[in-house]
Amino acid sequence: TRLLAAALVSPMMKMAHNARKIARNDFSGQDLTVPNRDEMGELVKAFNKMKHATEGYINTLKENNEMAELLHKEELEKIEMEKRLDAARLELLKSQINPHFLFNTLNMIACMAKLEEAATTERMIASMSNLFRYNLKTSEQIVPLERELKVVQDYMYLQQMRFGSRIGYECKAEVDPNRVMVPAFTLQPVVENAIIHGLSKKEQGGKIVIRIWRKGGSVIISVADTGVGMSQQRCRELSEAMQGSRTSGIGIGLGNIYQRINTMYKGGGLRLYSREGSGTVMQMTIPQDAEMNPAQQ
Repeated sequence: TRLLAAALVSPMMKMAHNARKIARNDFSGQDLTVPNRDEMGELVKAFNKMKHATEGYINTLKENNEMAELLHKEELEKIEMEKRLDAARLELLKSQINPHFLFNTLNMIACMAKLEEAATTERMIASMSNLFRYNLKTSEQIVPLERELKVVQDYMYLQQMRFGSRIGYECKAEVDPNRVMVPAFTLQPVVENAIIHGLSKKEQGGKIVIRIWRKGGSVIISVADTGVGMSQQRCRELSEAMQGSRTSGIGIGLGNIYQRINTMYKGGGLRLYSREGSGTVMQMTIPQDAEMNPAQQ
């Protein structure tokens, strides 16, 4: 009986125990060893080989599943990129107005306003012409900060003529705007967003303050408004939407600015801070490298 137990029962019990572990997807532990050199010994060796083969097969299935999930994620990103490209194409089609006709018409209206001594109308037309010219004729990816601030100034003048004393504007630059390079079309969309979603919804209006300063090797551009603000949850949703390249609820403008800054600059970024009822702050970090110096453009 002892010989039978040692030769047959004990190895079978060990194999049964290991089989239950394998059924639980647990392949830990040493291989089974028996002193037998008979059919039971061959059966134990075959069991050990089966254990390793099953473990390898399961690991291969896991790797294939992870690869499939990765490919699916890449496919979704590709679809999202195609959607953004289609949106960009649509914006391009919208902007394909004959610039010469537009500028000539605006200049003609400005001349008529000047002849009629309508100084305010003349300046409004000139500001509108400057905005169109910048949007339609600027092909550079990186421009001096001075140009971006001039566009914002023209835009704010038009908005102040629209809203009157309800809208205030202030710019505090602690840098030389001519020596700081920033991505084109970054400031005006942020300011426009602040007016549309922040100040215009507030009955008494408010103020927009742009502050620019250096921090290390970067320039910080802060666009703050005293508008209606937003809840912390909504602020997080917008930040996650920008980081996830989603334009739903934030518009193409802000999402495009976030993606361009993060793509063009290592260490660059766009952050959103807000408090409901108090206002919102958009803060851009633009690293300044030597090759971006205006003298080298």
